[in-house]
Amino acid sequence: MSDEVTVSKPHSRRAVVKGAAWSVPVIAAAVAAPAAVASVNTLSVAFTASSTSLLSLALLDGGGTLTATALVTVPTTLTFTNGPGAVTETASVTVAVARPAGINISVGRARGFGVYSFDGTLTTAGQRTAVYQSAPIIGQYGFPATTWTNNVPVTVASNGTLNLPIVFGLAGVSTGIGISALATFPVTVTVVIGGRTLTATSEISVPVGAGLL
Repeated sequence: MSDEVTVSKPHSRRAVVKGAAWSVPVIAAAVAAPAAVASVNTLSVAFTASSTSLLSLALLDGGGTLTATALVTVPTTLTFTNGPGAVTETASVTVAVARPAGINISVGRARGFGVYSFDGTLTTAGQRTAVYQSAPIIGQYGFPATTWTNNVPVTVASNGTLNLPIVFGLAGVSTGIGISALATFPVTVTVVIGGRTLTATSEISVPVGAGLL
């Protein structure tokens, strides 16, 4: 009988170097991906400014303008605030203006509010909706609930801010109903960006006698 001896061959220097070269890009990609996600995760949005003044508001349905006879308060600036890591994304932005609570109109229609321009660009009829309540025989009545939706480029520096101006106009039509109460319209903006959904809230306040609704 003879003893069998197994001799293992040492790895060649070329094989070791080749394996190391293939591993470097994989490690780099694994490290880079979390950084991109983290930059979006530090982003927040809020309304940061409003205006109370005698306003000449555009009529979104039918054209023209209407001037208020009493002080109206509207939000004017939407601000993105960022943490570490720059953000350059296209965001889906929706601005919704709800009906005012506590004011019941059972017959006839009043105006509401919608987005006239965003970041200096006029909105289009195709981007906006204005939906009244409706009932058999009565038809449409009350205040409209409105939305505006569009894709918006968002670029915010690391630890920086981005201020986007927003201008509201009057939506829907009025059948001449007198509104004898303070009308407060809730405003909600929803931003979908980088897989995240951000929200901010404000309100539009219309005093009695403004002559807008």
